[in-house]
Amino acid sequence: MYQFLKKLKEEYLVLTFFLSLIISGFFFLHNSLNKYNDILETVKTTQQMSLKSVIWNESIPIGERASACDVYLNAGYNSMTKKECEMILERK
Repeated sequence: MYQFLKKLKEEYLVLTFFLSLIISGFFFLHNSLNKYNDILETVKTTQQMSLKSVIWNESIPIGERASACDVYLNAGYNSMTKKECEMILERK
């Protein structure tokens, strides 16, 4: 009986170790993916703000502003800048 309990305890420890390893791997992967999504969101926001800066800057040549408008509109952004882009593209 003692040997059986000792073997059961060893199997329990091995099983617990592997389950803990799998769970920690899952949490690590989950956190990594969340950080990746945060970085993508930051890049998207930075791109949008950069395009807006080019579009609204009157000192930048109209051709470059129109090019920025193309990228802005193709990205699906929608705001007052979209209306400005429509006016810029009409002027071009």
